[in-house]
Amino acid sequence: MHTTDIQEELKLIEKERARLAEKEKELQEKLEAQAEAEKRLQSIFEQSGYPTPRALIIALMKKYGVRVTGSATEGRRKRTTITAEIRDEVKGVVSGGLSKNQASKKLEISYLVINKIIDGKYDHL
Repeated sequence: MHTTDIQEELKLIEKERARLAEKEKELQEKLEAQAEAEKRLQSIFEQSGYPTPRALIIALMKKYGVRVTGSATEGRRKRTTITAEIRDEVKGVVSGGLSKNQASKKLEISYLVINKIIDGKYDHL
């Protein structure tokens, strides 16, 4: 190796050290911010008087009208078994003027299944 090659490599190493030092500083700041947020949340919970964090969260959700859908609150969603009655109800609701999207929400059946029912894929029931 020539002297200039060694000097170039040393410069690259120095740049990499500076980059790593900056990255370390950023990560340290994030860690401190997380620790501070954790302390603050713990303090809020302790001052709330609720027996569990879950009880506090539920009370806050009710107070501020926050709704969470999906597995966060209810666990796994049950599958709807399409019967002849459900099929006829879907067809009646959609032919009565409700859009497929509105029918999906009203009957709590996925839009894709509503589409299949309207397309006749469940007529065999």
